[in-house]
This record gives sequence, C-alpha cells and structure tokens, in this order.
Amino acid sequence: MDESRLELKVGALVLAALLGAFTVLVLMGEVSFGGGKTVVVDFGHTGNVVKNAPVKLGGVIVGKVEEVELLPSRRDDHGDPMPVKMKLTVSKEVYDALRTDTGVTVSSVGPLGEAYLELWPGSRQEAYDPKVAVRGTDSPRIDVVSNRLAKFLDAASSVLENDPEALSKFVRGIGGLTNTVDGVLTENRDEFKTLATELSAAAKDLRILAATARTQMEPGGKANALIDDAAATAKLARTDFPELSKQAGVALGGLARVSGQLTEEDGQKVKTILAKAESMSVKGDQIATRADRMLAKLEAGEGSLGAALKDPVVYDELKTLLTDVRKNPWKLLWKD
Repeated sequence: MDESRLELKVGALVLAALLGAFTVLVLMGEVSFGGGKTVVVDFGHTGNVVKNAPVKLGGVIVGKVEEVELLPSRRDDHGDPMPVKMKLTVSKEVYDALRTDTGVTVSSVGPLGEAYLELWPGSRQEAYDPKVAVRGTDSPRIDVVSNRLAKFLDAASSVLENDPEALSKFVRGIGGLTNTVDGVLTENRDEFKTLATELSAAAKDLRILAATARTQMEPGGKANALIDDAAATAKLARTDFPELSKQAGVALGGLARVSGQLTEEDGQKVKTILAKAESMSVKGDQIATRADRMLAKLEAGEGSLGAALKDPVVYDELKTLLTDVRKNPWKLLWKD
C-alpha cells in the first residue's frame, strides 16, 4: 500500500509539473490554439528578430513570427536587396483590422532587450490583401552607421593631417561669414523692413484674391457661371457641329457640281461681266458725286434755278400761278 501511494504521489507531481510547463508555454505565446491568420512581411534585414519573436499591436502581443525565410537573390523594385521573408501569425480580430497600408517595424524592449515586431493596421478603407506582401520598415543597423562614421572620421583625419590648420580656417571662415551677414543686415535694415512690408502686403492681396476666386467658383459665382456657359457651349457645339459639317459638305458638293459644268469660255464671260459691272459702279459713283454737287449749289442758291428756289418773291409768284392754273385751266389754252 505504501508503495502504491508513493507512486500516485510521484505521478501527480509529474502531471502537475507538465501542466505548469504547458501553462507557461501558453502564456509566453509558444503554444496557441487555432484561429491564427498568416501575414507575409518582406525585410531587407531581420533586425535581430528571430522565429517565435512576439508580434505586438499597440504594445500588446497579438501573434508571433512563425517563420523566417532567407532569399539571397531577391531584390525590390528599386534594385535593392530584400532577402528576408517573414510569416507572422496574428489573431483573427487583428487580421480583420488590417488595411492595404499596413506597416510593420522592428522594435525592442529597451536598448538591449528582446527584438519584436510592432504592427500598425493602417488607415485606408481597403482591407488587407493576403496575396500582397507587406513591406516592413528596416531597423537602423548599428554596423552600417558605425562603418559610415568610421569612414567620415578617417576622411576628417586625412584632411587634418594634410592641412593641420584646416579646422581653424573653417572656423575663421564661418566667423567671417557670420560677420558679413550681420553687416549686410545692419546696413540694409530699412530695405529688409520695406521688403518684409511688401511681402506682407502681397500675402494679404493673395489671400484676398484666393477668397475672391473661391467666392466666384462657388455656385452662383461669375466664374462658376462662365464655366457652366462654356460647358453648355461645348455641349451645343458637339451636338450641332456634325449637322453643320453635313450641310457644309452638301453645299461644297453642289458648288463642285456647278463649277464642274463651267468651261474656260464661260470663265472669260464671267470675267467680262464682272469688269462691266465694275465700270458701271464707277460711273454710278461719278453720277452720284455730280448730283451731290448740283444739290449743294441749289441749296446754296447758285444759278437760275437755285436763285429761284431761294428768292421768296419768285416762290410766291409761282405759287400764285399754280393756284390760278388750278382754278382756271382754260388759260393754258386761251390767252386774253
């Protein structure tokens, strides 16, 4: 009996240890139960992110790095190396919240802490397309920065070795430039004030112009009405132009048929008729000019007829004569 109880106690202890280890694995995200969705992310460098590294959203763990794949020969659209592909497993709720502009960055818990991936779901309306991989943001590489800094320090050291006074010359040049700028500003202070005033006035005018343009472009404004009229004119032209073109084609066709029946002799006759018409027009102008001169002389009282028209005595006698003739027409045939 004692041996049986001892075996039961050992078995219970082992089972409790296994349950505790399993609970710890679940809490650490090493073990998950279904419902996960896969998101593919491309990187130029892992940023020290390894398999099973946590994936966080807003600092909260929502998944993990399921797989890290190396593709040495792969490059992006710009020709830069992009050899790392990561497959992330996230919860269904987070996956449904992802958009087409989803972002993934490499972060760490403190300067020397564990590296993980921070997920940004995006802000666009279109949902995330699982067929398109997300381009992750590569973390700054300390080795690359250190290498570039070392090259810069080497170049600076080489310059100082060749010209020990280069640094002092540089400082003196900066000081001289500062003094020059200060002198220019001091000497032309009034001009700069005037320039600032003019720029302020120009900005004010520009704001007024923008406000006026905005008012004119609003419904009911003149510019808006002009645009509407232009659109209506364009629409009318599109509607009427084919009919006008058709009528013009018919007219040109009729003219071609008429002109096709004319011979060279008919052309000479037409030219002769036109020449005669031109001559008659010139003569008509001359006659009209003479008539104008005659009427001017009559109005001025020149000549016998003009004097008769302008003399009131002659006018009264003519009037009396005409009145007598109307009353006694027989006097035209018989004289006392």
